[in-house]
Amino acid sequence: MKMLLYLDTNIILARYAPDEPQHEEAKNLLVKIEEGKLASVTSILTLIEVVSTTSRAYNRFKGEPESMKREEVAGAFLRRVSNTQNLGFIPTGGEVSIDIEEQKVKLPALFAVALEIGSKTGVKTLDNIHLASAHIASRIYGQKIDYFITLDEDILKHKEEIKNLIEVKIATPSEISEMTFDS
Repeated sequence: MKMLLYLDTNIILARYAPDEPQHEEAKNLLVKIEEGKLASVTSILTLIEVVSTTSRAYNRFKGEPESMKREEVAGAFLRRVSNTQNLGFIPTGGEVSIDIEEQKVKLPALFAVALEIGSKTGVKTLDNIHLASAHIASRIYGQKIDYFITLDEDILKHKEEIKNLIEVKIATPSEISEMTFDS
């Protein structure tokens, strides 16, 4: 059985950013995924982050000859990521009710898990949602994630604590690239 990786958005973005310190490692990891040597998933949130990031980065390239419109650039990256071979997307899941004091609050199951992770780790909001997605993939959708791959320093700083919470090991692309894979 192939190793299943959860890709944080920063891994996907690093692939297309040659100035990123782990650009080559992220690129090589995604090539292995596209070749079918590894399987991968990410949150549906990744698509929103890719569009937002590429749209914000647009200003650096605006005005160059033959430049595309902001929406075209964001759309091109959205299509590229959504068409990545062997990359699945984890939905937000159905609604659950949680009790906050005497109030019942309905929210997506993903957010309920993210609330718990956030209260125990202190990592940023979107990171909590990604961590919750990896946890939900294993618990609800039956996809056992072997590694959560990230470049996020905050997640890496708390990796043992997070591993115990979501039952998934945390690693960087360079740590994964040191492993060997069967085709």
